[in-house]
Amino acid sequence: MTVSRTLSTKSLVVRLGIPGYTHVHMAKVMVSMPDELLAEVDAEAAREGTSRSAVLRGFADAALRRRRADRAAAMRRLLRGAARHGGDAAEQVKSTRPTS
Repeated sequence: MTVSRTLSTKSLVVRLGIPGYTHVHMAKVMVSMPDELLAEVDAEAAREGTSRSAVLRGFADAALRRRRADRAAAMRRLLRGAARHGGDAAEQVKSTRPTS
């Protein structure tokens, strides 16, 4: 079989139908975790009637969304207290000058 050099690895996997690769835009990863945690993931997968992968994807997505929201909220809090360019520096300098 001749394969064009312009094919990406992912498209090659799809065209050749390599088992274990079900989605073009989804990587396979190995994750190490304690047995007790894996048991909880398996129990959640059984409750939802889905796979470990789907449960872990959902957990990762929720955690990352929460982290992004927390960071955005922190930035809003920081910016809420920000002064205009230069702030009140001139007024502060003037207040330290002796009065005549």
